[in-house]
Amino acid sequence: MIDNSGRIKGRVSIVDIVLVVAILVLVAGFVYRQTSDRIGQILRPDTPILVTVQGDGLRHFITESVSIGDVFYRQHERTAIGTVVDIHIEPAMDYLHRSDGTAVLAVSEGRYRILITLEATGSVVYGRGYFINGLDHLAPGGEIALISNRVFIPRGQIYSVRQAD
Repeated sequence: MIDNSGRIKGRVSIVDIVLVVAILVLVAGFVYRQTSDRIGQILRPDTPILVTVQGDGLRHFITESVSIGDVFYRQHERTAIGTVVDIHIEPAMDYLHRSDGTAVLAVSEGRYRILITLEATGSVVYGRGYFINGLDHLAPGGEIALISNRVFIPRGQIYSVRQAD
């Protein structure tokens, strides 16, 4: 199997195999060392964060049903996302179309915009948002359906996600 030159079947040298394995081990060690801190932060879900979710075009009875201290969950799995720490309600704005074909931004009667700030714990994903419960990747501009014991917001838009001070 090994000839007089130290080659396996006359093609590959044992020294060549040892060198390739050594290089692979060095590359793997370098990659691990460069990424281990980041992987640790992603997998450690204990970073306190604040998530602000915007619900738009909601009726008054829905916005009035949200209270500080309420816990919101993911719609289907019912895993907790966070606790409400701040609420801001304002009239919703919408484009109204005039008879001449133009559109005007105006207050939408009977509809409201709510900004709900949730306090949660998650893990940091560098420059790309946060993970909550290891499943939910939350980043500004994303959408999420929220449910509490009294309220359902089917299309909440993630307004901001930041680390708590």
